[in-house]
Amino acid sequence: MLHRLAQPSVATPVPLARGHSRFRLRVCLKGSGVRPYGWEVYDEEDGRSVRQSSERFRTSAEVWEAGTAVLDSQE
Repeated sequence: MLHRLAQPSVATPVPLARGHSRFRLRVCLKGSGVRPYGWEVYDEEDGRSVRQSSERFRTSAEVWEAGTAVLDSQE
């Protein structure tokens, strides 16, 4: 009996603003310890960071939710 190994998922940046947007949300490993993750909004055209979280999070899912909320509140 062969067992299939799960394929690693690859996260692709997704536009979060309605319509065409050049800004993307990225989850980043910012350090170590209990809360190593943060988020960053970057400009897809030139790659520069335009905003970063000051808070750190336990999981990448928490970061994604927080970063998405920030972008939604600016619309």
